[in-house]
Amino acid sequence: MNAQQPAGPDVRRARVTVLANHKGGVGKTFLLMVMAAELAMRGFKILVVDLDPQGNASRRLGYAEFELENRPTIAEAVAESSPDIARQALLPCQWEPEWAERISLLPSRIELENRVSEAGVPGSWMRLEDALNPLLDDYDHVLIDTQPTLGHLLHLALVLADDVITPAVPEYDAVRGAQRLIDFVGSPKNRRSLGIHATVIGIVLNAKRANVATHEGRVEKAVEQWGDLVWQPALPLRAPLHDTQEFAEPPHTATGEAGTVIRQAAKTLVDRYLGKAA
Repeated sequence: MNAQQPAGPDVRRARVTVLANHKGGVGKTFLLMVMAAELAMRGFKILVVDLDPQGNASRRLGYAEFELENRPTIAEAVAESSPDIARQALLPCQWEPEWAERISLLPSRIELENRVSEAGVPGSWMRLEDALNPLLDDYDHVLIDTQPTLGHLLHLALVLADDVITPAVPEYDAVRGAQRLIDFVGSPKNRRSLGIHATVIGIVLNAKRANVATHEGRVEKAVEQWGDLVWQPALPLRAPLHDTQEFAEPPHTATGEAGTVIRQAAKTLVDRYLGKAA
């Protein structure tokens, strides 16, 4: 059992963390891949839950959309509130390094979008928790990727979650999206009515361009606005990092200076995450 989770009959083993922002294109999936890789390299057992109908996390862990067409996914597990279907849907990470064997995937496909219209069904907000709770004892950390909305799918994730991390790029719309997410999670009304217990533990700035004054200024303002909630360093925008996403490879395998930077940043960010999760 993970030493950071005290033993006890009612204690889940896994720490559940949601990555979310009300703005798309901010690097949620990329940050999730960075965290999953770094945690797995440290010996933790990881479950990645793809709760975005676009299925980007599923693709980046090695599964093309057509490979998921005729098998159960998170869409079916949520529809039936079924741990059995969730277990049937589990897939191994397709990355090549040996440590990737410690990463499992609950994949997604476009049919997950059908769950959004079921928001008004009694008890629907508990479906993800009901489906995944029996699986959580098998993992140390669960990382949930989400679509860029404050709607039903995010609500499902927040009901299950312990923590929220919000990635953002150092631009106005993304920073506003992060603040909307923080306000939503922290609203006393939402926490009561939606059954949210998670807290936002970090903001990670992605795709920072070196020597771009607006990006430098936005990072400084973010620190002024959120203080210690901003996790440094900001992840850089480098072409080799995009290559790892395009070809479904671990971000740690990026070449040259970009790889060195991302490996160092991953260590720092995961150290921060583990400290907060403790």
